[in-house]
Amino acid sequence: MQWTGTQTLETRRLILRRYRLEDAEDMFYNWASDPEVTRYLTWQPHTSVEGTRNILNDWIPCYAQGDYFNWAIVWKETGHVIGNIAAVELHKSAESADIGYCLGRAFWGRGIMPEALRAVMDYLFDVVGMQRVAARHAVDNPKSGRAMEKAGMHLEGILRGSAHNNQGIYDAVWHAALRSDRQPKEPKEKASVVVRMARKEELPRVNELRRQVNELHVAGEPSIFKPGFPIELQDYIYEIFDDPAKEIVVAESDGQICGFAVLNHICKPETPFMEERDFLDVDEFCIDAAFRRQGIASAMIQFIKDWAKEQGFRRLELNMWEFNRDALAFYEASGFKTYRRYMEMDL
Repeated sequence: MQWTGTQTLETRRLILRRYRLEDAEDMFYNWASDPEVTRYLTWQPHTSVEGTRNILNDWIPCYAQGDYFNWAIVWKETGHVIGNIAAVELHKSAESADIGYCLGRAFWGRGIMPEALRAVMDYLFDVVGMQRVAARHAVDNPKSGRAMEKAGMHLEGILRGSAHNNQGIYDAVWHAALRSDRQPKEPKEKASVVVRMARKEELPRVNELRRQVNELHVAGEPSIFKPGFPIELQDYIYEIFDDPAKEIVVAESDGQICGFAVLNHICKPETPFMEERDFLDVDEFCIDAAFRRQGIASAMIQFIKDWAKEQGFRRLELNMWEFNRDALAFYEASGFKTYRRYMEMDL
């Protein structure tokens, strides 16, 4: 099992991401205050935006935990949060998760929840390593069951009088999918990729990838990173290009730049309490979302390792943010080991 936590997922119409405090109004007005939405749920409608914000204040710190899975469902067309989907219970010894969800009434009947549920199931099976993903609904709420079936779950049975919601004790209808139920995915063919040093005319494309990195950081740490990609950030790539202590590596597939890395030679002199440190730092690293899982990132890491050895480096380092657990899993698989951690405490 890989406890990678709540990572951003994307479908044709939706983005599933971590909650932010500024989602409180969307959450309150789009579904949390609606008694029709909460009719078959276990919690009462919210009575104020402030109450919703307090709940988000409880949820958001939990994202630091690798076994916390709770997504805001964002409608791409508007950027508004329209619902919620989460692993409401984990059975770690059985490698199983029970899913709960709700959706704003204005978005019912449009196939949105099956789309979100499929994305979460794929993530829990393929990334986390779950063997079973299940969900239940009240016997008198069959529409929820149809969403489960459309997402690929199978009806397992009814546990009579086994659960309680806002309507009282109810017969729970269980649906589930096992990893072995699923059709094996066709493995993506490894891309034909060339890894090399960047040319100056390619820097605008590198900036497009840097924007992806910035958006990921804003989603993961909105209290630290500012949204947008201002001109100062765009211009900085040219300073990097002209800096003799730095290099920009790019990956090219089918004539398109699909990945980049910034390398930085760092030399820290000896001090009374530390030895001299001379190493190559991977300062930025990104693969375009459309080119991931095709072996490109591995090819880039191998190129960087080989180049670093040719230049006489004996150590390669990088730093990353704790929320980016997908990247952590990749770096660890590539041979990196954690030797230092920054920690924080809110006061």
